[in-house]
Amino acid sequence: MCIRDSNGGIARAVRAGADGEELTAQGVFAAIGGVRGLLEAIVPSLIFVVLFVITKDARLSALVPGALALLLVLVRLVRRETIVSALSGMLGVGVAVIITLITGRGVDYFLSGFVVNIAWGLGLLISILVGWPAVGLLIGMLDGDMRGWRKQTRVRRTALWLTVMWLGLFVARLAVQLPMYLSERVEALGVARIVMGVPLFAVIIVATWFAVQRLRSSSDDSNGEKGVISGENTPSM
Repeated sequence: MCIRDSNGGIARAVRAGADGEELTAQGVFAAIGGVRGLLEAIVPSLIFVVLFVITKDARLSALVPGALALLLVLVRLVRRETIVSALSGMLGVGVAVIITLITGRGVDYFLSGFVVNIAWGLGLLISILVGWPAVGLLIGMLDGDMRGWRKQTRVRRTALWLTVMWLGLFVARLAVQLPMYLSERVEALGVARIVMGVPLFAVIIVATWFAVQRLRSSSDDSNGEKGVISGENTPSM
């Protein structure tokens, strides 16, 4: 899962919960990027692993998903999508392919994923340590009040634990997959990357959506917390 999809997924889950949107399979599917996000997250790694099992040639195995990513960029350009939109889908695969072509090691196809997970993990950890958990900042942005959510104990506590939960996702990926990388277990690493990608991401999306939705409902029932993720904007402080 690339940075773009992670960021969009978290924001989508928080926004849907804050708006009181019903939790549905279609909504969760949209939060993980829809068909495009699903294909970009799963297909390149799956193709690489299958080809590597058959050929044991890391460079050849990397070139095929790279060519597919390039083809998808051309399709998006033909459909007159923006350059940013077209290139964003290729970025993660492109970096993985380049690294693999340089080193010739199968495990290095997944190296850029570690960088993404470390970056997200550090960002979330820092937000927790400084007392401004990332999910709380998203709630504040939706309310139009970046400080108001911090005055509500229930909102602040929920934002903290949701941020910790998201941090746990990236830490878990590193804890499971890094030993596989160091021991050069390409097939196992590929399977772990797929299993701990979209499926686990979707579970965290559901948990976030449900928690924020419950928080909104409780806020609507409380005059003291009305206006915080309740769909009503409060003046910015």
